[in-house]
Amino acid sequence: MKITRIGLIVLGVGWLGLYESVDGQPAVAPSMQERQQAQVSADGDMLYDLVRQLRAELRELRLAAGLGAYAAGSRAGRSDSHAGAEGSGEHGGRGEGGDGAEHAGREQRAHGRTGEEGSAYLPKMTRQDQLFGNGARLVLQFHPAAQVFVGTVTNTTARTLTQVRVEVHLDNGTELGPTKRIDLGPGQTVPVELGAFGNEFSAWVSHPEAGVEEGHGIGGEKGGEGAGEHGGREGSTEGGGEHGGREGARPRDASYRPAYNQLQILRGEMHAFEVALAARSR
Repeated sequence: MKITRIGLIVLGVGWLGLYESVDGQPAVAPSMQERQQAQVSADGDMLYDLVRQLRAELRELRLAAGLGAYAAGSRAGRSDSHAGAEGSGEHGGRGEGGDGAEHAGREQRAHGRTGEEGSAYLPKMTRQDQLFGNGARLVLQFHPAAQVFVGTVTNTTARTLTQVRVEVHLDNGTELGPTKRIDLGPGQTVPVELGAFGNEFSAWVSHPEAGVEEGHGIGGEKGGEGAGEHGGREGSTEGGGEHGGREGARPRDASYRPAYNQLQILRGEMHAFEVALAARSR
């Protein structure tokens, strides 16, 4: 029964990609638009909770199969004893691959490959540990078994950071996330997971956002599909990414993107489960 439910939700990814606003539809009154957006947001939250529940059921299946709990990211999510600081290396060189990250940062900057706040693209397996200008410290690392980025985001300030969310941009043109918005109190740390299932890439860049920034709508994405998060590749990747990414599968409506992220994580965990079972049967 549980396997059937998980299969159905994975097949349902196509529906997520179809739910979007269509150009040319008759205009509706602002009050109707607000009600429609509220309903879409409620539907996105419901789907998010459903996929989270399915992930919990998959963990139970792993335990029942004698494989143990899925523990990807335990190392990536571990914070150092003190917060990183601006200027302490491109991505907090204390973490794994710090020297490599600094070297890669110089190379990426030389080729113009930088993300938000000037952050350099990191080699695929490099651990990020960086304090951003908004006071959010992000620790993140890719785990290939389940094809997921795992880590934490911490509020290092003395004030509440509102509507914090995290995105990852792959060098194949695909944007992962954002994670679901959450308010972080002073000193609070929460886990971060971003699914990259089905993507081939060699470098990535990530950043935490907070509040409602200029150009962002209710759903948390910058306005205008096709404009892209950083000046405009998203429109060019809707057909599959410039190097084979899966941007075209991501819902256009931002309210569904946190749920889609959870679905990508689930797909990766299902794949890891299948590989583990096959390895054990050899």
